[in-house]
Order: sequence, then structure tokens, then C-alpha cells
Amino acid sequence: MRLFYLEVKRIMKSRRTIILLAAALFLAIIMAYLPISFESINRPGENGSVVELNGMEAIQFKREYRQDTYGEVTPQKVADALRIYQKYVQEYGTVDDIPLDIYTENVMAIRPLLDRLPEAFADPNTGIGTDLMKIDPDMVEQNLYEQCVSHLNDIMNLEQKEHPSARAFATEKYAEVDKPYQLYSGLSRDAFDYIELYIFILSILCIAMVAPTFANEYQNGSDSIIRCTSNGRVKISVIRILSAGAIFTIVFIVGMVIHLSIINLAFGAECLKTSFQMLFSIINLPNINLGQLQVILVLSGLLSLLACICCTLFLSAKCKDSLSALLVSLAVMLLPTIVYTALGSSVWVSTILPSAGIGLQNNFLYQLYGFNFLYIGDMSFWTPYIILITAAIEIPVFAILAIRSYCKHRIA
Repeated sequence: MRLFYLEVKRIMKSRRTIILLAAALFLAIIMAYLPISFESINRPGENGSVVELNGMEAIQFKREYRQDTYGEVTPQKVADALRIYQKYVQEYGTVDDIPLDIYTENVMAIRPLLDRLPEAFADPNTGIGTDLMKIDPDMVEQNLYEQCVSHLNDIMNLEQKEHPSARAFATEKYAEVDKPYQLYSGLSRDAFDYIELYIFILSILCIAMVAPTFANEYQNGSDSIIRCTSNGRVKISVIRILSAGAIFTIVFIVGMVIHLSIINLAFGAECLKTSFQMLFSIINLPNINLGQLQVILVLSGLLSLLACICCTLFLSAKCKDSLSALLVSLAVMLLPTIVYTALGSSVWVSTILPSAGIGLQNNFLYQLYGFNFLYIGDMSFWTPYIILITAAIEIPVFAILAIRSYCKHRIA
């Protein structure tokens, strides 16, 4: 325990660590503020003027006007909202031509109920959403959720035509989703994009802090002395891995608590009860709400971060200097993002590396609301499951490899 304490103290006294930790916590605040600042809306003012609201004012205004639509998304409620929308669009020509005061009073509150409707009634041959004016409210009232099932089958037939196991998995998974959906409008998709972006940046900062762990000792020669002590080799390598894991787990949790607390306080905790499907795609497979989604993103991000840290420690034990360890570690971390951008989701490399759930287009959120599968013969595997399973396996594997590489290191 004393060695663990001394190693933690050594890491925390590093100037580079202090600077990067301060940057991580500062970014937690800044990146939580950004999606709040993006919120805006126009409302009628005095004498026919238009008042633009931004940030917290816009969020509060939307929340007050949409209270009556909160709760279960029943077919009856959606059909009534569609009738109101179509009535005013028919009267004024287009939705953009509706006077602001009339739109605010009659349409703005119900609009979140209709946002996913074009997707549910999309063209079965192309998957392109249908205009709201072309959807029959009576059909919505009679079979809204049956239409969602039909749309899911259409999409899977388009995207997974040659993989019946993927289609069967999607059908079974979606059947578990609770219906009717819940809607408590408020939290934006931008907020979740920034959660994933913050996890991505935080992971880069953590890798920058942990990369010199072994390589720096090789470079300055102090490792030759440490190896000659009674606690050298296996014990010191285990202590370094545990201390790095503990420090950066705490950093990650603190950063995410700060980030999510700001977002949830701004948008309101009530909106976390909204069904996942009502913010992203009406046929998303996970049976979760937005609050549960936040928890899943944090846990999956932490799992991937620990896998990245263990991989970085392994590379640090293999490299001869800290700069090489840092550059190779960053390259390995960015590789899934590069491969996914260049070759798409059908490549295993973009899913099985430690940082597979951390990135831009390939992050865990995008995989969770997507329909990406990887295949072995007739078997299909949903990419979120692959990301979580491989990260969980890689943590002990890379930790053991780091210990082994450090113990077998020889001075050139």
C-alpha cells in the first residue's frame, strides 16, 4: 500500500500531469456549456416584434410551452398533433409561412411529437422519410407502433439483405422496447454528441499522461536502479498499472460528473425520462431512456479508457523513450476512427481495438443507435456488444503484457 501511495504521489506531482488534469476539468465545463449555448428560439414580442432567445432563456421557454405534451407518446396523442399541424400548414401554405405568434401558440409545443413520424412512414424501398402533410392521421392513430415494426423490417431488408441472423436479432431486440414511448422534450442531440466528444478528448489527455510511465524511466536511466531493488520488476510494474488505472478512473468519473451535472441542471432532469427512440431514431434497438443512455455512455467510455490505458502502458514498456511511447499510443488510439472513416463499419479493426468506442463517427453512441453488424459465417454480431466485450478482454490482456514486457526489458 505504501508503494501504491508513493507512486500515486509521484504521478500527481508531475507538472505535466497537473496541467493536463486542469485542462480535463476545465474542458468538462466548457464542453457542457456549448450545447446549452447552441439552443435558440424566436418568440413573439410586443407590437408584432420578434424576440430571439438563446441559451438558458430558450431552454426555459421551450420547457414551459411543451409541458402539456409530456408523458406517453400514444398513437392518439400523435395523431391529434398531426391534425393540428396539417390544419395550420394547409391554411398558410407552408410551415415557414405560419405567423410566429400562431406557430408558437399552436404548433411549437406539439412539434417534438412529430419529429420522428416521417421516419416511421418512410418509403419502404428507399428509407426516405415521408412529408408530414402526406401522412394520414387516422393511420397514425390506428397502427403507429405497428408501422414502426414495419419500418424496422424495411430498413433491415435494405441494409442486411444477405444476413438473416442480423434481421432476426434486430426484430427480437426491438420487440423488447417498451411502448408507448415516453417524451419529456428538452435535451438535444448536440448534448450527447458533446458527451462523446468530451470522452474522446479526455481519453487523449489520459493517454498523454500515462504514456511516459515506463519509457521515461528507460530514457533517464532511473529504471536501472529501480530494477535492483527488492520491489523492482513485477511488483513495481503492477503498482504502476494499478496507480495509473486508479488515478485516471477518478479523473474520468469526476470529469463526467461535472459535465453531466451541468447539462442535466440546464435542460432539466425530467427530460432524462424520454425514450431513446424519441431523440434519435424511432426504431432504435436499446430499451432505454436518456438517463440510462448517459449512464451507458459513461460506463462504456470508462471501459474503453481503461483498455486504452492498459494498451498505452504496454506500449510504454516496449518503447525506449517517452516520445515514441506517446506517438505510438496516440496512433493506436486514433486508428479505429481513421479506419471507420475510410472503410466504414464493416471492418473488424474499427471495432476490436481498445479505443473502438471512443472517437468521432465510430463512437459508442453512434454504434448504439445504428444498425452496424460484423459477421463470421452465418453469424451476425451487433457492434456495441463487440466493443464492450473486446474492451473488457483487452484490459487484463494488455496489463499482463505490460508487466511481462517491463520485466523482460533489457538495457541496450
